[in-house]
Amino acid sequence: MRLFMCGILWVLPTIGLLAQSVDEERQGLGDVNTATATTRNIEAHQRALAMLGAGGNGLLLIPESTNDRVMAFDPLTGDLVDADFIPADATNLSTPIHAIRHPTNGNILVSDQIEDLVQEYDTAGNYIGVFAPVGGVNNAILDNIRGMGYGPNNSILVSVGGGTNADAIAQFDTDGTYLGNFVANAAGGLGSPFDVTARASDYLVGGINSDAIHRYDSSGSPLSNLTGINTFPEQVISIGSGNVLVANFSGTEEGIVEYTSAGAPVGIYDPASLGGYRGVYELPNGNILCTNGSGVHEIDRAGNLVETKIAGVSARFIEPFNVGPAIPPIPTLGPFGILILASLMVALGLWLQRRRRNQNA
Repeated sequence: MRLFMCGILWVLPTIGLLAQSVDEERQGLGDVNTATATTRNIEAHQRALAMLGAGGNGLLLIPESTNDRVMAFDPLTGDLVDADFIPADATNLSTPIHAIRHPTNGNILVSDQIEDLVQEYDTAGNYIGVFAPVGGVNNAILDNIRGMGYGPNNSILVSVGGGTNADAIAQFDTDGTYLGNFVANAAGGLGSPFDVTARASDYLVGGINSDAIHRYDSSGSPLSNLTGINTFPEQVISIGSGNVLVANFSGTEEGIVEYTSAGAPVGIYDPASLGGYRGVYELPNGNILCTNGSGVHEIDRAGNLVETKIAGVSARFIEPFNVGPAIPPIPTLGPFGILILASLMVALGLWLQRRRRNQNA
């Protein structure tokens, strides 16, 4: 895809508030922000790591493609915690879209739309290497990739929008080995998927060419669509109420679109100063954290902009992240510790004998 990206797209934006045109967004192009030299704030990173520890609330990870990094936010307030949780990495990232937790080792997997790779980082922000496909770029497997999700048996699902494997959801094991397609090419009418998310009894996949939120069963076979949508669904999530939130980039239903679990429309939330929605997350206060080409924003269900959390960055999908509480190590005793333990056991035994004699007296 890198060769294709060198061309210039002469396409005018369809909506004035969009930072990118629809065609640019489809291919991961058109960032209007200016990249800036960033330096990691060590204190901010330590705060972020503390939130991942035992008793912490975890983080929200949001990639941004202006500086090719991954930011961390507070999942309770939506406030920025660490702008450089994964520092700027122009060597390995070009248009990072989605950062999720590796299902077994706790590292961070980042899908990149232009690199055509899922990259792996540790929680210190260090680059580990290519996760998928094993062996590096293979456009017969991944090309123009976007959102990710989790499949059966700890597998990782990746939406594929281009190349010979277009219109599919590719599946990988925990080592990054390609297992085939979880959702076959164009199954159920799928056209250019942008995200995949699991629910209790099905999987939801938004198609930006098919203009629908598609449904698939646990084996990837198509079910009836959840709903049609006009016209560019990016991140799709299921929230605590069972409702579904969709970040819809453009069209007559542009905004954060809410549906019931069965697909009935609930509302569209689209503040006048925003547009071109990409990522979505429901905050505990009932407001919605969303992203677009100008930053990360909190909005309410009345369609008001509550607060912009960070501006001037091309922000992408929002993902809760927590490594979980660490398992405490089993303590080991040296010779002195063993002696103390033995003494305590002897003392306990003598006390129990004395107690029994007193009870029998």
